[in-house]
Amino acid sequence: MTPSFETISPDFQVSFADLCVAANIGADYVIELIEYDAIIPISGTQPQEWQFNIQAINVVSKAARLHRDLEINWGDIVLVLDLLEEIDQLKDENRQLKQQIDRLSRFSH
Repeated sequence: MTPSFETISPDFQVSFADLCVAANIGADYVIELIEYDAIIPISGTQPQEWQFNIQAINVVSKAARLHRDLEINWGDIVLVLDLLEEIDQLKDENRQLKQQIDRLSRFSH
């Protein structure tokens, strides 16, 4: 089971080394994801100085699974991650709209 980092403050930062360990991925692959702008360090100029927001762990973990399980190349992973994020946003909007419809339908009866 993959740990969830959603309960940690969104302001929490993780180092480059810790990101690699937490996502169980090699440093070279993380650097590729940075080069493709899948993740962006929030501070630091060199890998040993880089800091990332906590959400980077989920992004890198997801990217590693896509690469490993579906053999998607790193350049295309960014597109897939964007599409998955858009799907999640649409699901959230759909859920909210259904809740609004349910509330309105209770008042109209």
